[in-house]
Amino acid sequence: MDTRRILLIGGLGVAALIIFSVVRNLGAPQAPTEPVEPTVVETVQYADILVATQDVPFGSRLLEGMMEWKQWPQEALNEAYIQQSNEPQAILDLVGAVVRSPIYAGEPVTGQQIVKAGDKGLMAALLNPGMRAVTTPISIESAAGGFIQPGDYVDIILTSRVQDNNNAFQNIRTERFVSTTIFENVHVLAIDQQHITLPENGATILGSTATFQLSQSDAEILQQAAQQGDLTLTLRGLSESRSGYVQSAAKIKQEKNESSVISVYRNGTASQVAIRGQ
Repeated sequence: MDTRRILLIGGLGVAALIIFSVVRNLGAPQAPTEPVEPTVVETVQYADILVATQDVPFGSRLLEGMMEWKQWPQEALNEAYIQQSNEPQAILDLVGAVVRSPIYAGEPVTGQQIVKAGDKGLMAALLNPGMRAVTTPISIESAAGGFIQPGDYVDIILTSRVQDNNNAFQNIRTERFVSTTIFENVHVLAIDQQHITLPENGATILGSTATFQLSQSDAEILQQAAQQGDLTLTLRGLSESRSGYVQSAAKIKQEKNESSVISVYRNGTASQVAIRGQ
C-alpha cells in the first residue's frame, strides 16, 4: 500500500476519534453549579432641608427665590439644618429675614445665620464684633442725591465755618468755610429705618438719617463733628471699598498734634523736652 495513502487513512482516523469525543461530551449532563447570592446595596435615606439657591451676602434680606428644599443624606444631617418635615412653611416664614453671615449657593440655611424680621436684635446682628451703630441727620443734597443705599461705603466730609481776625485792632472779622474729610470707607448700615437694599426699591432711597458702622471712638468723633458743621456723604466705588477698614482723618490729625516727650542731656543732666507733631 502506498505510504501517502496510509498517512491519509491514519489522519482521518484521528480526526474521527476527536469528533466522537466532542460529541459525547456535549451530550453528557452538566454538573450543577452553586447559585451566586446577589450583592445587597444599602439604601441611603434622605431628608429635605433648606438650602440657598444663590450667594446671599451679609446684611441681605432673604427672598423666596433665594431658598429651596433639597434632599440631603440623613447620616450627614446637622441639628441646625432646617428640615421640611419639621418646618414645612420655613421658606415663607423666612422671607424678609436678614442674613447675619454670608450664605453660599447650595449651602444649608441655619437659624444661626439669620435674624427674622421684627426681632429686637436685628441691627445688632448686622454689626461686626467691637463696632457700634451711630446715626446722624442727612439730606438729599448731603447724601449724593439719594443714591447712597444701605450696604454702600462712603467718605464723610465736614464743612464748618471759620472766623478770621484780619485786623485785631479794628475788630474786623471775616468768615470762610472749610471742608475736611474726617472719615473714609465707612459702611452704611441703614437709611432711616431701611437697613438693606432690595431689588424692588429702585435706584434711590430718600431719608433724613443715616446709620453707620464705626468703632466707639470714631462714633464719638462723628457726633462731635455733627455739632461743628454740616456733614456730607460721598459714595465710594465698589473697587475702592474695603470691608472692615475705616480711615479716620480726624484721629490721624489728633495723633499728629499730640505731644511726645524725649530726654535731652545737657552737661550730664537729663531734661524733658516736648515735641509736637507736624
